[in-house]
Amino acid sequence: MDLGRYKIVKDPVYGYVRLYEHELGIVDTLLFQRLRRVKQLGVAHLVYPGAQHTRFEHSIGTAFIAEEMVRSVLDKAGIRGSDLERYVVISRVVALLHDIGHGPYSHTFEEYVLYPRNLDHEVMASRLLSGHEELAGAVERIVSEYGYGVDAIAAALSSKSVEEWPFREAMGDAGDERALFYIFKGAFCSDLIDYLLRDSYFSGAGYADSIDWRRLTHFMELRGPVVAVDERALEVLDQVLIARLFMFSTVYYHKKVRAAEKVVGMLLQRYDEELGFDSYVEDPEAYQELDDYYVLGSTSVRGWDEARWLLSRNIPFKAVEEYKLLLPRGSGLLESLVGLSRRYLEQALEEALRRRGLELVAGKDFFVDTPKLPLNPMLSDEEVFIVRGGEVVSRNVTELTWLHAPSSIAVVRLYVNRRTVGGVKEVVDEFLKLMRGTRSFY
Repeated sequence: MDLGRYKIVKDPVYGYVRLYEHELGIVDTLLFQRLRRVKQLGVAHLVYPGAQHTRFEHSIGTAFIAEEMVRSVLDKAGIRGSDLERYVVISRVVALLHDIGHGPYSHTFEEYVLYPRNLDHEVMASRLLSGHEELAGAVERIVSEYGYGVDAIAAALSSKSVEEWPFREAMGDAGDERALFYIFKGAFCSDLIDYLLRDSYFSGAGYADSIDWRRLTHFMELRGPVVAVDERALEVLDQVLIARLFMFSTVYYHKKVRAAEKVVGMLLQRYDEELGFDSYVEDPEAYQELDDYYVLGSTSVRGWDEARWLLSRNIPFKAVEEYKLLLPRGSGLLESLVGLSRRYLEQALEEALRRRGLELVAGKDFFVDTPKLPLNPMLSDEEVFIVRGGEVVSRNVTELTWLHAPSSIAVVRLYVNRRTVGGVKEVVDEFLKLMRGTRSFY
């Protein structure tokens, strides 16, 4: 591939970024262009009007950050020329395609449609690449130049751990290809950096504006099978951790955003029951039809209550109670309670309400939301590799910040339909009194 041939894209976050000529075959596919019509933050724009950005520009931004990271770590390792070109090309392909499996309303579609089918957007991305003739052909023309097949890219997209990462050959004397996993799915990966910066910018929240990602990239280096960061850039990891926490608490898990997402979930469930998503999920060519507008494109669907609520922003659910809990490691019973599924909590609360003479239906008259904010960005018990005194040491991401970081923060919220009769709050107080009595509750 000729990295001297490219088109310029004006990006509001980074300024001018490149799309290489060979990548246009991917970007111009119908499946990739569909990402222009899938909002990055689902229905968060109903609360933050500026959050209209899409998975399309996020994917391009992630490719830009991935290239910057790859160039930095490989240059320090003395890998240049055709080998550097190969890793830049392959890394950008993976980055461009990492969100190709997202459906309408992004993570809400994943929760209500993909999860019940034992899928997620990463596995879906792998399946789409393998089965979509136009996209697979565009990728094949690129990666075959370096001796790779489409199957290797598909495996990278669905990898959940470094053990599943398909690229494992040596990279010079400094390390091996497993280290690339951390550029895509580690604690300070290209995906995470871009979505924090982009979501913060477009929502107007501003929490990620101070992340000095260039300093972080400058101090990253290849160390065996991992990417490590010099301790001189640890304050940037603190910035990432804190920005992510506040973006989740104020934007992604904003109580009104979550209420709107519940309505979207109801809409998707009804659509699945009455019209069905099976034919789309099973056929990569059909999947490219799915976007935020497709679901609401039918006149009959627009007549549904759930659709009218969304179109008018007349969300019927209101948060009436909220409990926040810090969950340090080994918090025992408390962590187990919060780990209970929303369905279990709703069923238990429905029974408690019935005993009080309140015949309310979970999911219709009320619902329980239990968003959990893991402070380790991508994976459970995420390790960060730090270069200190010339040696590499590993630390859990929660140990990095100057602030005391718990393992995670859990939120238990009760939402009621505005038409629902009173008396629910008192039952919830009794139901969750154990949480009230803990030191972790605030």
